[in-house]
Amino acid sequence: MRPWRRSDASALATALAESEAHLREFIPWVVDGRVPGQSLEDRLAQHAADFATGAAWVYGLFANESGAILGQCGLYPRVGPGALELGYWVAKHAAGQGIATEASEALVRLAFSVDGIERVEIHCDSRNVASIRVGQRLGFVFERTVPDARNPDVLIEVWTLARR
Repeated sequence: MRPWRRSDASALATALAESEAHLREFIPWVVDGRVPGQSLEDRLAQHAADFATGAAWVYGLFANESGAILGQCGLYPRVGPGALELGYWVAKHAAGQGIATEASEALVRLAFSVDGIERVEIHCDSRNVASIRVGQRLGFVFERTVPDARNPDVLIEVWTLARR
């Protein structure tokens, strides 16, 4: 797990293309997250800039041996004061191997090492059983269901973990 670099763009493009159907079911914005006029390299540069300023902390997940992209995880300060949202996706070839749980556990520790952070939230599609299980394994508690701002026909479950 490390912050993204512009030089990861080609490998990320390949991982997203290979995982498109897998990701599209529950998190289509990951593969559709292109901003008009912004290349994938620019998007990764924006992640690096956000990391440096504290606007968000987005990491690429890489295989130890090969360096292949396994997915992405991040902490986002968009859920109110004293809280961070934890997000993740895993490439199709790496799904079901505990990668999201392991990365999320590391990010929870990181989040709670920051003064003033009292809560971490996971927001996921209510049909995404694998994603829900990540939170459950780490002790997150179901809080509420809300309509997805991107698609009101989809329900989002909010799971929370309070500082212990």
